[in-house]
Amino acid sequence: MSREEQLRHLDHAISLEPRRAWYRETHAIYEIDLRQFAAAQADLDTAIDLADRPYLRFLRGLVACQQGAYGASLPDFDRAIAGQPKNAQFYRGRSLARSRLGRYRDALEDATRLRSLAPQQGETHYALGVALAGLGRLDEAMRSYDESLRLRPELIYPLRARSKTRSRLGDAQGASEDLEEVARRERESSPLAVCEDPFRY
Repeated sequence: MSREEQLRHLDHAISLEPRRAWYRETHAIYEIDLRQFAAAQADLDTAIDLADRPYLRFLRGLVACQQGAYGASLPDFDRAIAGQPKNAQFYRGRSLARSRLGRYRDALEDATRLRSLAPQQGETHYALGVALAGLGRLDEAMRSYDESLRLRPELIYPLRARSKTRSRLGDAQGASEDLEEVARRERESSPLAVCEDPFRY
């Protein structure tokens, strides 16, 4: 069944039970898969009105980031973290949003907390690398990107970030090699969205 077909079934379910928040949440997730971010945000707004909980706040924060509204995402990430302070993925979202806003010290604080909670995840070290690169700590950022790719070699966004950092370090050949690897992967297969998008749920 395609995502579009699944959405049609969910539309019917929502028409029958409009106050079931988890129907809206699932509807939003399928819209995210189709990159229908404005519609996903509307569904999440409704789900939060019906039954607010930390994960919904986190998900809406990610959707805001996917629309470029990084500042608007922060209150949702803050609420998610306040509600579940040991949920590692919430710190990843806020760290990346803070980095996009140039708040690299705050981003590093979140990424450091994230590393203490989930050091085994490649996404953790990517967020750390982004914050470190923003602070000009390029050698440390490189080590973080390397660790991210060691743990999750299928991820594409750490390769892109590492290429930029290599360029800043004067390693034009290394930067070019990383971009060539990105292009090779994209030619040979259709990477999963989670491998391409650091704000993927």
